Amino acid sequence: MESPEFHEQYPIFFADRTERLHAMLTHCGHQRTRDHAYRWHGLRRGNREMAIWQYTIAGEGGVDFAGRTCPVRPGEAVLLIVPENHCYYLPESVPEWEFIYVTVHGSELVRLAGEFRRRHGFLRPFAPDSPTLRAAKLILEQCRNRQLENRYQASAAGYNFMMALLSEPETGRRSEQQEFLEKVHAFCLAHLGRHISVNQLAAAVGCSRSHFSRRFEQAAGCPPHEFINELRMRLAVRLLQTTNGSVKEIAASCGFDDTSYFCKVFRKFHGLSPARFRSPTFFSQ
Repeated sequence: MESPEFHEQYPIFFADRTERLHAMLTHCGHQRTRDHAYRWHGLRRGNREMAIWQYTIAGEGGVDFAGRTCPVRPGEAVLLIVPENHCYYLPESVPEWEFIYVTVHGSELVRLAGEFRRRHGFLRPFAPDSPTLRAAKLILEQCRNRQLENRYQASAAGYNFMMALLSEPETGRRSEQQEFLEKVHAFCLAHLGRHISVNQLAAAVGCSRSHFSRRFEQAAGCPPHEFINELRMRLAVRLLQTTNGSVKEIAASCGFDDTSYFCKVFRKFHGLSPARFRSPTFFSQ
Protein backbone atom coordinates (compact mmCIF):
# COMPACT_ATOMS: atom_id res chain seq x y z
CA MET A 1 0.00 0.00 0.00
CA GLU A 2 1.30 3.44 -0.89
CA SER A 3 1.90 5.73 2.05
CA PRO A 4 -0.43 8.76 2.01
CA GLU A 5 0.74 12.30 1.59
CA PHE A 6 0.51 14.57 4.59
CA HIS A 7 1.73 17.98 5.68
CA GLU A 8 1.90 19.00 9.32
CA GLN A 9 2.80 22.71 9.17
CA TYR A 10 3.11 25.43 11.78
CA PRO A 11 3.45 29.04 10.64
CA ILE A 12 4.53 31.21 13.57
CA PHE A 13 2.52 34.42 13.40
CA PHE A 14 1.93 36.88 16.25
CA ALA A 15 -0.05 40.10 16.11
CA ASP A 16 2.12 42.05 18.55
CA ARG A 17 4.87 43.87 16.64
CA THR A 18 6.19 46.19 19.30
CA GLU A 19 9.84 46.04 18.23
CA ARG A 20 12.04 44.54 15.55
CA LEU A 21 13.52 41.17 16.44
CA HIS A 22 16.51 39.95 14.45
CA ALA A 23 15.94 36.28 15.25
CA MET A 24 12.58 34.66 14.58
CA LEU A 25 11.16 31.20 13.96
CA THR A 26 9.08 31.45 10.79
CA HIS A 27 7.82 27.95 9.93
CA CYS A 28 8.35 24.34 10.87
CA GLY A 29 6.72 21.13 9.77
CA HIS A 30 6.75 17.47 8.81
CA GLN A 31 5.73 16.51 5.29
CA ARG A 32 5.52 13.52 2.98
CA THR A 33 4.94 14.29 -0.68
CA ARG A 34 4.61 12.26 -3.87
CA ASP A 35 3.77 15.34 -5.94
CA HIS A 36 6.52 15.94 -8.51
CA ALA A 37 5.29 19.52 -8.81
CA TYR A 38 6.82 20.06 -5.36
CA ARG A 39 9.54 22.58 -6.18
CA TRP A 40 10.82 25.67 -4.38
CA HIS A 41 13.11 28.23 -5.99
CA GLY A 42 15.12 30.58 -3.82
CA LEU A 43 14.61 33.61 -6.07
CA ARG A 44 10.81 33.25 -6.17
CA ARG A 45 9.94 33.44 -2.49
CA GLY A 46 9.73 37.16 -1.88
CA ASN A 47 12.26 39.59 -0.50
CA ARG A 48 12.42 38.47 3.14
CA GLU A 49 15.86 37.05 3.94
CA MET A 50 15.53 33.65 5.66
CA ALA A 51 17.29 30.34 6.22
CA ILE A 52 15.71 26.94 5.54
CA TRP A 53 16.90 23.65 7.08
CA GLN A 54 15.25 20.58 5.55
CA TYR A 55 16.09 17.04 6.72
CA THR A 56 15.19 13.85 4.85
CA ILE A 57 13.51 11.12 6.91
CA ALA A 58 12.67 8.77 4.02
CA GLY A 59 12.67 8.76 0.24
CA GLU A 60 14.90 11.33 -1.40
CA GLY A 61 14.89 14.98 -2.38
CA GLY A 62 16.98 16.89 -4.90
CA VAL A 63 18.68 20.27 -4.74
CA ASP A 64 20.31 22.44 -7.41
CA PHE A 65 22.84 24.85 -5.90
CA ALA A 66 26.13 26.49 -6.88
CA GLY A 67 26.22 24.71 -10.22
CA ARG A 68 25.68 21.29 -8.65
CA THR A 69 22.72 18.89 -8.54
CA CYS A 70 22.72 16.75 -5.40
CA PRO A 71 20.40 14.14 -3.88
CA VAL A 72 19.23 14.74 -0.31
CA ARG A 73 19.15 11.23 1.12
CA PRO A 74 17.77 9.94 4.44
CA GLY A 75 19.83 11.31 7.31
CA GLU A 76 20.95 14.37 5.27
CA ALA A 77 19.75 17.96 5.34
CA VAL A 78 20.19 21.04 3.20
CA LEU A 79 20.65 24.53 4.62
CA LEU A 80 19.53 27.15 2.11
CA ILE A 81 19.12 30.91 2.24
CA VAL A 82 16.47 33.08 0.58
CA PRO A 83 16.87 35.05 -1.63
CA GLU A 84 19.43 32.85 -3.38
CA ASN A 85 19.76 30.98 -6.67
CA HIS A 86 18.83 27.47 -5.56
CA CYS A 87 16.01 25.00 -6.13
CA TYR A 88 14.93 21.97 -4.11
CA TYR A 89 12.32 19.48 -5.26
CA LEU A 90 11.06 15.91 -5.48
CA PRO A 91 12.99 14.34 -8.40
CA GLU A 92 10.95 12.66 -11.15
CA SER A 93 12.76 9.36 -10.57
CA VAL A 94 11.88 9.24 -6.85
CA PRO A 95 8.41 8.13 -5.66
CA GLU A 96 8.26 10.21 -2.48
CA TRP A 97 10.12 12.48 -0.09
CA GLU A 98 9.46 12.64 3.65
CA PHE A 99 11.19 15.39 5.60
CA ILE A 100 11.03 17.80 8.50
CA TYR A 101 11.96 21.44 8.16
CA VAL A 102 12.62 24.56 10.18
CA THR A 103 12.64 28.05 8.67
CA VAL A 104 14.02 31.10 10.47
CA HIS A 105 14.54 34.72 9.53
CA GLY A 106 16.30 37.77 10.88
CA SER A 107 19.67 39.27 10.09
CA GLU A 108 21.52 37.48 12.89
CA LEU A 109 20.17 34.01 12.12
CA VAL A 110 20.83 34.36 8.40
CA ARG A 111 24.38 35.51 9.16
CA LEU A 112 24.92 32.46 11.37
CA ALA A 113 23.45 30.17 8.72
CA GLY A 114 26.06 31.52 6.31
CA GLU A 115 28.76 30.82 8.90
CA PHE A 116 27.55 27.21 9.24
CA ARG A 117 27.69 26.74 5.47
CA ARG A 118 31.24 28.08 5.33
CA ARG A 119 32.25 25.42 7.84
CA HIS A 120 30.17 22.48 6.69
CA GLY A 121 28.72 23.18 3.24
CA PHE A 122 25.06 23.48 2.25
CA LEU A 123 24.39 19.70 2.40
CA ARG A 124 25.59 17.35 5.14
CA PRO A 125 24.51 14.33 7.20
CA PHE A 126 23.03 14.65 10.69
CA ALA A 127 23.16 11.80 13.21
CA PRO A 128 19.83 10.62 14.71
CA ASP A 129 20.93 12.03 18.08
CA SER A 130 22.46 15.23 16.67
CA PRO A 131 21.82 18.53 18.48
CA THR A 132 20.10 19.97 15.40
CA LEU A 133 17.69 17.08 14.91
CA ARG A 134 16.80 17.13 18.61
CA ALA A 135 16.19 20.89 18.41
CA ALA A 136 13.98 20.52 15.31
CA LYS A 137 11.89 17.78 16.96
CA LEU A 138 11.56 19.90 20.10
CA ILE A 139 10.22 22.83 18.07
CA LEU A 140 7.68 20.57 16.37
CA GLU A 141 6.57 19.24 19.74
CA GLN A 142 6.28 22.76 21.15
CA CYS A 143 4.14 23.77 18.19
CA ARG A 144 1.90 20.71 18.52
CA ASN A 145 1.35 21.52 22.18
CA ARG A 146 0.92 25.27 21.52
CA GLN A 147 3.78 26.11 23.85
CA LEU A 148 5.15 29.01 21.76
CA GLU A 149 2.72 31.56 23.12
CA ASN A 150 4.32 34.79 21.94
CA ARG A 151 6.88 36.18 19.53
CA TYR A 152 9.61 36.25 22.18
CA GLN A 153 9.34 32.51 22.75
CA ALA A 154 9.33 31.98 18.98
CA SER A 155 12.42 34.18 18.67
CA ALA A 156 14.19 32.17 21.39
CA ALA A 157 13.23 28.91 19.67
CA GLY A 158 14.69 30.14 16.37
CA TYR A 159 17.90 31.28 18.03
CA ASN A 160 18.25 28.04 20.02
CA PHE A 161 17.81 26.06 16.83
CA MET A 162 20.64 27.97 15.16
CA MET A 163 22.87 27.46 18.21
CA ALA A 164 22.22 23.71 17.98
CA LEU A 165 23.12 23.81 14.30
CA LEU A 166 26.37 25.64 14.98
CA SER A 167 27.30 23.17 17.72
CA GLU A 168 27.37 20.28 15.24
CA PRO A 169 30.77 18.53 15.20
CA GLU A 170 32.91 18.51 12.08
CA THR A 171 32.17 15.56 9.82
CA GLY A 172 35.87 15.05 9.16
CA ARG A 173 39.02 16.89 8.27
CA ARG A 174 38.40 19.89 6.08
CA SER A 175 39.41 19.33 2.49
CA GLU A 176 41.91 21.53 0.69
CA GLN A 177 39.02 22.76 -1.42
CA GLN A 178 37.09 23.90 1.67
CA GLU A 179 40.13 25.70 3.04
CA PHE A 180 40.72 27.34 -0.35
CA LEU A 181 37.12 28.62 -0.53
CA GLU A 182 37.20 29.81 3.08
CA LYS A 183 40.31 31.91 2.39
CA VAL A 184 38.69 33.44 -0.69
CA HIS A 185 35.47 34.09 1.20
CA ALA A 186 37.28 35.74 4.12
CA PHE A 187 39.26 38.01 1.78
CA CYS A 188 36.11 39.04 -0.09
CA LEU A 189 34.21 39.84 3.12
CA ALA A 190 37.07 42.03 4.32
CA HIS A 191 37.12 44.04 1.07
CA LEU A 192 33.51 44.13 -0.17
CA GLY A 193 33.46 47.91 -0.05
CA ARG A 194 36.40 48.15 -2.47
CA HIS A 195 37.31 46.89 -5.91
CA ILE A 196 38.39 43.23 -5.79
CA SER A 197 40.43 41.89 -8.70
CA VAL A 198 41.17 38.30 -9.62
CA ASN A 199 44.86 39.11 -9.17
CA GLN A 200 44.18 40.12 -5.56
CA LEU A 201 42.23 36.94 -4.89
CA ALA A 202 44.97 34.80 -6.42
CA ALA A 203 47.59 36.53 -4.28
CA ALA A 204 45.48 36.03 -1.15
CA VAL A 205 45.55 32.24 -1.60
CA GLY A 206 49.08 32.08 -3.00
CA CYS A 207 48.59 30.95 -6.59
CA SER A 208 48.75 32.36 -10.11
CA ARG A 209 45.78 34.13 -11.70
CA SER A 210 45.18 31.39 -14.29
CA HIS A 211 45.44 28.58 -11.73
CA PHE A 212 43.20 30.47 -9.32
CA SER A 213 40.44 31.02 -11.90
CA ARG A 214 40.35 27.34 -12.90
CA ARG A 215 40.45 26.11 -9.33
CA PHE A 216 37.83 28.57 -8.12
CA GLU A 217 35.27 27.70 -10.79
CA GLN A 218 35.74 23.99 -10.09
CA ALA A 219 35.25 24.53 -6.35
CA ALA A 220 32.49 27.16 -6.34
CA GLY A 221 30.66 26.35 -9.57
CA CYS A 222 30.77 29.97 -10.75
CA PRO A 223 33.37 32.56 -11.83
CA PRO A 224 34.88 34.82 -9.15
CA HIS A 225 32.96 37.97 -10.17
CA GLU A 226 29.62 36.17 -9.71
CA PHE A 227 30.70 34.94 -6.29
CA ILE A 228 31.73 38.47 -5.25
CA ASN A 229 28.49 39.97 -6.56
CA GLU A 230 26.45 37.41 -4.61
CA LEU A 231 28.25 38.39 -1.39
CA ARG A 232 27.69 42.06 -2.19
CA MET A 233 24.01 41.49 -2.87
CA ARG A 234 23.64 39.71 0.47
CA LEU A 235 25.34 42.65 2.18
CA ALA A 236 23.01 45.00 0.30
CA VAL A 237 19.97 43.12 1.60
CA ARG A 238 21.26 43.40 5.16
CA LEU A 239 21.97 47.14 4.83
CA LEU A 240 18.55 47.77 3.30
CA GLN A 241 16.98 45.90 6.20
CA THR A 242 18.92 47.40 9.06
CA THR A 243 20.02 50.93 8.08
CA ASN A 244 18.45 54.12 6.79
CA GLY A 245 21.23 54.74 4.28
CA SER A 246 20.28 55.90 0.80
CA VAL A 247 20.55 53.52 -2.14
CA LYS A 248 23.62 55.49 -3.28
CA GLU A 249 25.26 55.07 0.14
CA ILE A 250 24.49 51.36 0.25
CA ALA A 251 25.84 50.91 -3.29
CA ALA A 252 29.13 52.51 -2.19
CA SER A 253 29.29 50.32 0.94
CA CYS A 254 28.91 47.27 -1.31
CA GLY A 255 31.77 48.32 -3.61
CA PHE A 256 29.77 49.94 -6.45
CA ASP A 257 30.85 53.36 -7.72
CA ASP A 258 27.91 53.44 -10.13
CA THR A 259 24.52 53.41 -8.38
CA SER A 260 22.69 52.56 -11.61
CA TYR A 261 24.87 49.51 -12.12
CA PHE A 262 24.31 48.50 -8.48
CA CYS A 263 20.54 48.68 -9.06
CA LYS A 264 20.88 46.62 -12.24
CA VAL A 265 22.85 43.87 -10.43
CA PHE A 266 20.45 43.97 -7.47
CA ARG A 267 17.46 43.54 -9.78
CA LYS A 268 19.19 40.62 -11.53
CA PHE A 269 19.75 38.82 -8.21
CA HIS A 270 16.53 39.66 -6.41
CA GLY A 271 14.02 40.43 -9.14
CA LEU A 272 13.18 43.97 -7.97
CA SER A 273 14.84 47.30 -7.33
CA PRO A 274 16.53 48.20 -4.01
CA ALA A 275 13.93 50.93 -3.43
CA ARG A 276 11.06 48.47 -3.86
CA PHE A 277 12.84 45.88 -1.75
CA ARG A 278 12.92 48.30 1.20
CA SER A 279 9.31 48.51 2.41
CA PRO A 280 7.59 49.05 5.77
CA THR A 281 6.23 45.47 5.73
CA PHE A 282 9.62 43.82 5.13
CA PHE A 283 10.03 42.73 8.76
CA SER A 284 6.39 41.87 9.41
CA GLN A 285 5.92 38.55 11.17
